[in-house]
Amino acid sequence: MRPESPYEVVVLVVSCAVLVTGSVLVVKRDERRLDEERLARAWPPASRDNALIGLALLAAPLLGLLAVVFHFFRTRSEALWPPWKWSPRGALLGLAWVALIVFVNAVVVTGLAWALGLPLD
Repeated sequence: MRPESPYEVVVLVVSCAVLVTGSVLVVKRDERRLDEERLARAWPPASRDNALIGLALLAAPLLGLLAVVFHFFRTRSEALWPPWKWSPRGALLGLAWVALIVFVNAVVVTGLAWALGLPLD
């Protein structure tokens, strides 16, 4: 499916940029606030950037949001195995941040499409 106007490509690029930027900002903000024990369970910087940016740009922009959920799940859980050491709070916190990122993306994309005169249907 080809875009009907060049403005549609602009909207897609802006959407991808908002999703990647939002994901990176949320995870970096959270890492600054973590204590040493939880920070030790977080990704190393290169792996974090690869998960947040690489997944979004190479696979699909929404796939990078799974890295946000996993970050909160992993830093709040005591271990990945056994399951009783998992943190439902971390998973829900990650899902809440993803919902906020998607909401901001929808507002930005809708506003941009409206400003460019693209149909909103």
